[in-house]
Amino acid sequence: MNTNTNERMNHMINVFTTQTVIRKWGNSQGIRLSKELLAQMDLRENDTIGINVYDGKMTIEKINRPKYLNLEERLEAFYKRPIDEIFVESTPEVEVDGPVGNEQW
Repeated sequence: MNTNTNERMNHMINVFTTQTVIRKWGNSQGIRLSKELLAQMDLRENDTIGINVYDGKMTIEKINRPKYLNLEERLEAFYKRPIDEIFVESTPEVEVDGPVGNEQW
Protein backbone atom coordinates (compact mmCIF):
# COMPACT_ATOMS: atom_id res chain seq x y z
CA MET A 1 0.00 0.00 0.00
CA ASN A 2 1.19 3.50 -0.63
CA THR A 3 1.33 6.26 1.98
CA ASN A 4 -1.89 7.93 0.80
CA THR A 5 -3.82 4.65 1.09
CA ASN A 6 -2.52 4.11 4.64
CA GLU A 7 -3.48 7.65 5.63
CA ARG A 8 -6.98 7.21 4.19
CA MET A 9 -7.45 3.85 5.99
CA ASN A 10 -6.24 5.32 9.29
CA HIS A 11 -8.63 8.22 8.87
CA MET A 12 -11.58 5.93 8.08
CA ILE A 13 -11.15 3.80 11.21
CA ASN A 14 -10.03 6.73 13.40
CA VAL A 15 -6.53 5.46 14.26
CA PHE A 16 -4.13 7.63 16.23
CA THR A 17 -0.55 6.41 16.52
CA THR A 18 2.20 7.89 18.65
CA GLN A 19 5.37 6.83 20.45
CA THR A 20 6.64 7.60 23.92
CA VAL A 21 9.41 6.41 26.24
CA ILE A 22 9.15 4.54 29.54
CA ARG A 23 10.81 6.67 32.25
CA LYS A 24 11.66 6.23 35.91
CA TRP A 25 8.97 7.68 38.17
CA GLY A 26 9.93 7.32 41.83
CA ASN A 27 10.37 3.61 42.49
CA SER A 28 8.23 2.74 39.47
CA GLN A 29 8.26 3.44 35.77
CA GLY A 30 5.74 5.43 33.81
CA ILE A 31 4.80 6.85 30.46
CA ARG A 32 3.71 10.35 29.59
CA LEU A 33 0.69 10.79 27.38
CA SER A 34 0.71 13.70 24.96
CA LYS A 35 -2.10 16.22 25.00
CA GLU A 36 -3.01 15.10 21.46
CA LEU A 37 -3.48 11.53 22.66
CA LEU A 38 -5.47 12.69 25.70
CA ALA A 39 -7.68 14.77 23.41
CA GLN A 40 -8.26 11.76 21.12
CA MET A 41 -9.44 9.73 24.12
CA ASP A 42 -11.28 12.63 25.80
CA LEU A 43 -9.15 12.15 28.94
CA ARG A 44 -8.46 14.77 31.59
CA GLU A 45 -6.38 14.85 34.75
CA ASN A 46 -7.71 12.48 37.46
CA ASP A 47 -9.90 10.50 35.02
CA THR A 48 -9.96 6.76 35.68
CA ILE A 49 -8.61 4.49 32.95
CA GLY A 50 -8.56 0.73 32.46
CA ILE A 51 -5.44 -0.96 31.14
CA ASN A 52 -5.77 -4.37 29.51
CA VAL A 53 -2.95 -6.58 28.28
CA TYR A 54 -3.75 -9.40 25.89
CA ASP A 55 -1.40 -11.32 23.65
CA GLY A 56 1.43 -8.87 24.25
CA LYS A 57 -0.64 -5.79 23.39
CA MET A 58 -1.80 -3.12 25.83
CA THR A 59 -5.02 -1.17 25.46
CA ILE A 60 -6.05 1.84 27.52
CA GLU A 61 -9.66 2.92 27.80
CA LYS A 62 -11.50 5.59 29.72
CA ILE A 63 -13.67 4.27 32.55
CA ASN A 64 -16.85 6.26 33.02
CA ARG A 65 -17.59 5.67 36.67
CA PRO A 66 -20.06 7.85 38.47
CA LYS A 67 -18.45 10.13 41.00
CA TYR A 68 -20.28 10.52 44.27
CA LEU A 69 -19.88 13.49 46.54
CA ASN A 70 -20.70 11.61 49.73
CA LEU A 71 -21.73 8.28 51.24
CA GLU A 72 -25.43 9.10 50.93
CA GLU A 73 -25.18 9.47 47.14
CA ARG A 74 -23.14 6.26 46.89
CA LEU A 75 -25.73 4.30 48.95
CA GLU A 76 -28.61 5.68 46.90
CA ALA A 77 -26.88 4.66 43.68
CA PHE A 78 -26.09 1.18 45.05
CA TYR A 79 -29.62 0.47 46.35
CA LYS A 80 -31.33 2.44 43.54
CA ARG A 81 -33.65 4.25 45.94
CA PRO A 82 -33.67 7.35 48.17
CA ILE A 83 -31.74 7.11 51.43
CA ASP A 84 -35.00 7.28 53.45
CA GLU A 85 -36.24 4.08 51.77
CA ILE A 86 -33.14 2.00 52.46
CA PHE A 87 -33.78 -0.68 55.10
CA VAL A 88 -31.51 -0.41 58.12
CA GLU A 89 -31.54 -3.26 60.60
CA SER A 90 -32.28 -1.97 64.10
CA THR A 91 -30.27 -4.53 66.06
CA PRO A 92 -26.92 -3.38 67.43
CA GLU A 93 -23.89 -4.36 65.40
CA VAL A 94 -21.72 -4.86 68.47
CA GLU A 95 -22.79 -6.26 71.79
CA VAL A 96 -21.57 -4.14 74.67
CA ASP A 97 -21.33 -5.64 78.13
CA GLY A 98 -19.74 -4.43 81.31
CA PRO A 99 -15.97 -4.43 81.84
CA VAL A 100 -14.27 -7.80 81.87
CA GLY A 101 -10.89 -6.75 83.27
CA ASN A 102 -9.30 -3.44 84.23
CA GLU A 103 -10.81 -1.37 81.37
CA GLN A 104 -11.45 2.28 82.08
CA TRP A 105 -14.87 3.38 80.78
